[in-house]
Amino acid sequence: MSAEVKKYKLVEQWCHKKVSDGADFLFDPVLFHHSLYTASKEFHFPFEALQSFIRNITTIHVKRTSHIVRANVGRIAQDYVKGTSILSLARKSNYPPYLFCRILVEAITDMNGGKRALIDAMRDPMAVLGDAKVILPKYIDSETIKRSEGFPRIDPQSSKPTTRLAQEVMEAIESDPMHGPRQDRQRHAIGIEYEAMLEKCLNELDVPFESEQALRERGTSRTPDVLLSCPMGVRVTKKDADDDGWRVICWIDSKALFGDVNTHQTSVVPQAESYVHRFGPGLILYWFGCAPVEMLDDAHGDIVISSWKLPEPLLFPTGEFTELQRRKKAGSEPKNEAMS
Repeated sequence: MSAEVKKYKLVEQWCHKKVSDGADFLFDPVLFHHSLYTASKEFHFPFEALQSFIRNITTIHVKRTSHIVRANVGRIAQDYVKGTSILSLARKSNYPPYLFCRILVEAITDMNGGKRALIDAMRDPMAVLGDAKVILPKYIDSETIKRSEGFPRIDPQSSKPTTRLAQEVMEAIESDPMHGPRQDRQRHAIGIEYEAMLEKCLNELDVPFESEQALRERGTSRTPDVLLSCPMGVRVTKKDADDDGWRVICWIDSKALFGDVNTHQTSVVPQAESYVHRFGPGLILYWFGCAPVEMLDDAHGDIVISSWKLPEPLLFPTGEFTELQRRKKAGSEPKNEAMS
């Protein structure tokens, strides 16, 4: 077992233990960043990679335990009526506070609009849940509970009276370091940013391609982020040999996350295989790192896996390397190089 594999397994074990134990930092954004920063230094593992890794592990935990939380929502609602805070109940259930709120609010309220209304309630609890009329009659006694911050409750932004439910939902959402409307917006923005970075890198190398948007405009379904206009060669280290080899790629898909073994196998590979069937072999680029490549499925050689940056050099069908294009743009004349 290589040193990189040992390190990966050690970090994976740490993430699983913290999530399964319901570590305090999973319910406190400040503590979350401090704890991950400390662990990053201890394991010599990049902070961005660790942050993405533990979120991937949390996603597995949520999938495995959501049915338990939903099955017990009646008891949970009664505990809430008796005065236990939503954040405390989320901790007790070892479930992300934001996702826990969604389940509880759906169970104890009657809002016109269904799922859309629930989404709005999570985005703006004070506006949607600030009126006790949305609470089902059997749970209305929850509003008689007095807490140390004062009674009646006041929305700090509007200075208008609000509900215990709205206040505690807001508190729980703000206590979730990984899930919520703000984090969703951030992940979406980061995804777009790194897709743009990939396109910028290819443009700088004069590699012709079609973007995902261009592909969709001409009606192509299941599109990678970039479809190369001509097949390119990429140098890879063979799994069972010390020397490098070349693989052909026809597309590149940008992943602004850490590629752990489970996420790669269960989510990324099935998606990538659909691209392989339509466009041929391609490259997955994990911008925040990935597990050692020897641990990752390459779909029988049809997927090249890279991390942190676009691999160079790429090889044009003409036999010219992209690094020569970069030198030409920099104004220096490259020497003749023979392709190995």
